[in-house]
Amino acid sequence: MSLEDRFREHDGIPIDKYAAPNADYEMTTRDYVVRPSADAVSGAINIYLPPVSLAKGRIYSIIVRNADGVNTVTIQDLGDSECWKGDFTFNGKCDRGLFYSDGLAWWPMIEFGWPGFATTFPPGTTKPPTSAAPTTAAPTTAPA
Repeated sequence: MSLEDRFREHDGIPIDKYAAPNADYEMTTRDYVVRPSADAVSGAINIYLPPVSLAKGRIYSIIVRNADGVNTVTIQDLGDSECWKGDFTFNGKCDRGLFYSDGLAWWPMIEFGWPGFATTFPPGTTKPPTSAAPTTAAPTTAPA
Protein backbone atom coordinates (compact mmCIF):
# COMPACT_ATOMS: atom_id res chain seq x y z
CA MET A 1 0.00 0.00 0.00
CA SER A 2 1.44 3.36 -0.96
CA LEU A 3 1.63 6.32 1.37
CA GLU A 4 -1.07 8.04 -0.64
CA ASP A 5 -3.44 5.13 -0.01
CA ARG A 6 -2.59 5.13 3.71
CA PHE A 7 -3.49 8.85 3.85
CA ARG A 8 -6.87 8.19 2.24
CA GLU A 9 -7.62 5.66 4.97
CA HIS A 10 -7.08 8.30 7.67
CA ASP A 11 -8.56 11.22 5.73
CA GLY A 12 -11.75 12.65 7.16
CA ILE A 13 -11.09 11.68 10.76
CA PRO A 14 -11.54 14.74 12.97
CA ILE A 15 -8.27 15.75 14.59
CA ASP A 16 -9.92 16.67 17.89
CA LYS A 17 -11.84 13.41 18.29
CA TYR A 18 -11.11 11.73 21.59
CA ALA A 19 -12.86 9.66 24.22
CA ALA A 20 -12.91 10.59 27.92
CA PRO A 21 -14.44 7.56 29.67
CA ASN A 22 -15.02 7.29 33.42
CA ALA A 23 -16.32 3.71 33.26
CA ASP A 24 -15.19 0.52 31.50
CA TYR A 25 -14.66 1.37 27.83
CA GLU A 26 -14.04 -0.72 24.71
CA MET A 27 -12.11 1.35 22.19
CA THR A 28 -13.02 1.40 18.51
CA THR A 29 -10.44 1.70 15.74
CA ARG A 30 -11.25 5.44 15.56
CA ASP A 31 -10.41 6.13 19.22
CA TYR A 32 -6.87 7.39 18.59
CA VAL A 33 -6.84 9.49 21.77
CA VAL A 34 -8.32 8.30 25.08
CA ARG A 35 -8.29 10.26 28.35
CA PRO A 36 -9.83 8.04 31.06
CA SER A 37 -10.61 9.11 34.64
CA ALA A 38 -11.06 6.85 37.64
CA ASP A 39 -12.21 8.26 40.98
CA ALA A 40 -14.20 7.33 44.08
CA VAL A 41 -17.45 7.51 42.09
CA SER A 42 -16.35 5.38 39.12
CA GLY A 43 -14.01 3.04 40.99
CA ALA A 44 -11.33 1.18 39.07
CA ILE A 45 -11.99 1.05 35.32
CA ASN A 46 -10.80 -1.04 32.37
CA ILE A 47 -9.94 0.26 28.91
CA TYR A 48 -10.03 -2.41 26.20
CA LEU A 49 -7.92 -1.84 23.09
CA PRO A 50 -9.67 -2.29 19.73
CA PRO A 51 -9.36 -5.59 17.83
CA VAL A 52 -5.67 -5.93 17.01
CA SER A 53 -6.26 -7.04 13.41
CA LEU A 54 -8.54 -4.08 12.61
CA ALA A 55 -6.09 -1.58 14.14
CA LYS A 56 -3.12 -2.65 12.00
CA GLY A 57 -0.62 0.18 11.49
CA ARG A 58 -2.25 2.50 14.02
CA ILE A 59 -1.02 4.07 17.23
CA TYR A 60 -3.36 4.86 20.13
CA SER A 61 -2.57 7.41 22.85
CA ILE A 62 -3.86 6.89 26.39
CA ILE A 63 -3.21 9.45 29.13
CA VAL A 64 -4.89 9.09 32.51
CA ARG A 65 -6.63 12.25 33.71
CA ASN A 66 -7.40 10.94 37.19
CA ALA A 67 -6.43 7.79 39.10
CA ASP A 68 -4.97 6.71 42.42
CA GLY A 69 -3.85 3.57 44.24
CA VAL A 70 -7.42 2.26 44.58
CA ASN A 71 -9.16 3.80 41.58
CA THR A 72 -6.90 2.56 38.79
CA VAL A 73 -7.10 2.49 35.00
CA THR A 74 -6.16 -0.89 33.47
CA ILE A 75 -5.38 -1.26 29.76
CA GLN A 76 -6.27 -4.69 28.34
CA ASP A 77 -6.38 -6.39 24.97
CA LEU A 78 -9.42 -8.38 23.82
CA GLY A 79 -7.56 -11.68 24.09
CA ASP A 80 -6.64 -11.45 20.41
CA SER A 81 -3.07 -10.13 20.66
CA GLU A 82 -0.22 -12.52 20.01
CA CYS A 83 2.15 -12.78 23.01
CA TRP A 84 0.29 -10.30 25.22
CA LYS A 85 2.52 -10.03 28.29
CA GLY A 86 -0.09 -8.76 30.72
CA ASP A 87 -2.39 -5.86 31.43
CA PHE A 88 -1.09 -2.37 32.18
CA THR A 89 -2.39 -0.68 35.31
CA PHE A 90 -2.05 3.07 35.74
CA ASN A 91 -2.63 4.60 39.15
CA GLY A 92 -1.57 8.21 38.81
CA LYS A 93 -2.58 11.36 36.97
CA CYS A 94 -0.71 11.70 33.66
CA ASP A 95 0.38 8.04 33.54
CA ARG A 96 0.43 7.27 29.84
CA GLY A 97 1.27 4.96 27.01
CA LEU A 98 1.13 4.53 23.26
CA PHE A 99 -0.11 1.25 21.83
CA TYR A 100 0.83 0.20 18.28
CA SER A 101 -0.82 -2.67 16.39
CA ASP A 102 1.08 -4.62 13.74
CA GLY A 103 -2.10 -6.55 12.96
CA LEU A 104 -1.15 -9.57 15.08
CA ALA A 105 0.17 -8.09 18.33
CA TRP A 106 -0.05 -4.95 20.42
CA TRP A 107 3.26 -3.21 21.01
CA PRO A 108 3.04 -1.08 24.15
CA MET A 109 5.33 1.94 24.11
CA ILE A 110 5.47 2.87 27.77
CA GLU A 111 8.31 4.30 29.81
CA PHE A 112 8.70 1.76 32.58
CA GLY A 113 9.65 3.00 36.01
CA TRP A 114 7.26 5.95 36.19
CA PRO A 115 5.93 6.53 39.68
CA GLY A 116 2.58 4.84 40.01
CA PHE A 117 3.05 2.52 37.04
CA ALA A 118 2.66 -1.25 37.29
CA THR A 119 2.13 -4.11 34.91
CA THR A 120 0.56 -7.39 35.89
CA PHE A 121 1.67 -10.66 34.46
CA PRO A 122 -0.46 -13.78 34.46
CA PRO A 123 -1.75 -14.91 36.87
CA GLY A 124 -2.09 -11.50 38.53
CA THR A 125 1.51 -11.08 39.67
CA THR A 126 3.91 -8.21 39.08
CA LYS A 127 6.74 -10.46 37.87
CA PRO A 128 7.00 -12.25 34.52
CA PRO A 129 6.65 -16.02 34.61
CA THR A 130 9.92 -17.88 34.82
CA SER A 131 10.87 -21.36 33.77
CA ALA A 132 14.37 -21.29 35.25
CA ALA A 133 15.50 -24.52 36.84
CA PRO A 134 17.10 -24.50 40.28
CA THR A 135 20.77 -23.54 40.15
CA THR A 136 21.93 -26.17 42.62
CA ALA A 137 21.70 -29.86 42.03
CA ALA A 138 20.92 -32.27 44.82
CA PRO A 139 23.99 -34.27 45.87
CA THR A 140 24.09 -37.79 44.62
CA THR A 141 25.59 -40.71 46.45
CA ALA A 142 27.04 -43.75 44.80
CA PRO A 143 25.70 -47.09 45.96
CA ALA A 144 27.99 -48.69 48.54
